[in-house]
Amino acid sequence: MTIQTEPSARADEAPDAASTPRRLGRLSWLLIQTGTVLLAGGVWWFASTLFPPSTLPPPAEVIARLGELAITGGFWVAIAITLGTFALGLAICIVVGIPLGLAIGANPIGAGSTRLLFDFLRTIPPIAILPLLLLVFGAKFEMVLVLAVSGAIWPILIQSIYAARQGEALLAEMSRSYRIPRAWYIRHIFVPGAIPFVMTGVRLGTTICLLLTVSGELLGGAPGVGFEIANAQAFYDNTRMYAYVLVAAVLGLIVNGGFWAAQRRLLRWHPSVRREQHS
Repeated sequence: MTIQTEPSARADEAPDAASTPRRLGRLSWLLIQTGTVLLAGGVWWFASTLFPPSTLPPPAEVIARLGELAITGGFWVAIAITLGTFALGLAICIVVGIPLGLAIGANPIGAGSTRLLFDFLRTIPPIAILPLLLLVFGAKFEMVLVLAVSGAIWPILIQSIYAARQGEALLAEMSRSYRIPRAWYIRHIFVPGAIPFVMTGVRLGTTICLLLTVSGELLGGAPGVGFEIANAQAFYDNTRMYAYVLVAAVLGLIVNGGFWAAQRRLLRWHPSVRREQHS
């Protein structure tokens, strides 16, 4: 009986021993991130001592102003408009870009015939078409939406094309040899192999979409966080301006954090994610 119970005791202790390095790794990562934020705040405070408060207010003053804005309805309306435009633009890019890119990449003729056109269109800066969008739509929600989609769709589309072209030719030949149904091949072989490449494009498109949403509101005068930044700057209210800039930065952190969490959950079967979880 003693011989049988000792291995089980060691087996019970093994997960704790294995989880200890992971806990220490997460703690060190949290300490590093916290230290980086504190260091950035210290640099901001030091820089504010070198300039007049009207030019660069100290962090405490900006955070206090942010607290005052947080109890107003207009503050949350601006955030809701920006997040709504961003979410809709990203959804359009995903719904259009991924299926279109996979379809083009799976067809060699389609990939070759569209390469020159896509390479030309994606080099056009989205901000360059902002005057045209203002003439067509005005300073409205539609203008910002089209601006965000015009820039964020390209990394998703191009990565989807590459994802379809990176498929294993041997697996495709084997599926045809064994007469595997096309739907089963797409679901169990083609899509799982393409998802990691597609997620890279979605990650890039997410960042670009949020940046263009705020930029379109800032430069085009459409409602949202960007408009609040421009409005505060026009009235020389730099404290309020920096408060909304801080809001835009926090929105970026939240969006990127949410994407990474969704990616880890969606790709929990992938070797890279499993290796990261066990490291």
